[in-house]
Amino acid sequence: MEILKQDLDEIKKSNNPELINDFLLKLSEDPKKENLVHLKDLIEHLNPQMFNKVKLTLIFVLGEIGRLNSIDEYYLNFIFNIYHLSDRWVRNEIIQTIGKISKKSNLNENIIVLIGNALNDDYDSIKSNALKILLNLETFPDSVFKNIFRVLNSKNTEILEACGRVLIKSFINVDRLFSLLTQSENYKILKPRAIRSLLLTHFKSIIHLESFRGNIVKSSWDEIYKENFLKEIDTFERILVKNM
Repeated sequence: MEILKQDLDEIKKSNNPELINDFLLKLSEDPKKENLVHLKDLIEHLNPQMFNKVKLTLIFVLGEIGRLNSIDEYYLNFIFNIYHLSDRWVRNEIIQTIGKISKKSNLNENIIVLIGNALNDDYDSIKSNALKILLNLETFPDSVFKNIFRVLNSKNTEILEACGRVLIKSFINVDRLFSLLTQSENYKILKPRAIRSLLLTHFKSIIHLESFRGNIVKSSWDEIYKENFLKEIDTFERILVKNM
């Protein structure tokens, strides 16, 4: 008899994580919204030890259902609550699941905060998947930019490119960029490498670069950080002139 035809209560009582995982994988093959009730049953009634053994598969199935159907707030709150209690493999699956869910459901404020915080993760795949979600969102709060600026300090080329695409899609003009850097002293986050990445992403003309320089010169930024930015701007400007 196929596992899907078995009584879910019997599967739970078996105390066998392999049976539960097999049941969940069967659900993923037919990701109907009605199957969410089975996920909720497992979330609410499995003991913590058993839940930890199957939650990776459960989150994967939630993403498969959410890819094709709208998801209730209950499930968004569920993944938000377990994210920081999970290992990096589960965290990465959660971020990928949020990406799938975002295609059919509106993400609540907590989930947007979670995505922004995921950019601080030590695991590059999590950062990369979080950036993919941001790339597909129409808007997100200014507070997320603090962590985007942190990501610019990365040495991972793929992550830097993804970060650049997010910034470009955000349509940040010179004044807006300066304002975001000034907020909460975000300009202190960027190391020289990150400043160079930011300049390369945003400035294709000397006119706009000079406008940005002017904003910094007139700013109340701490002098040492102001000097770091102006030094990188001078270098980048020479490159622009040379390539004219």
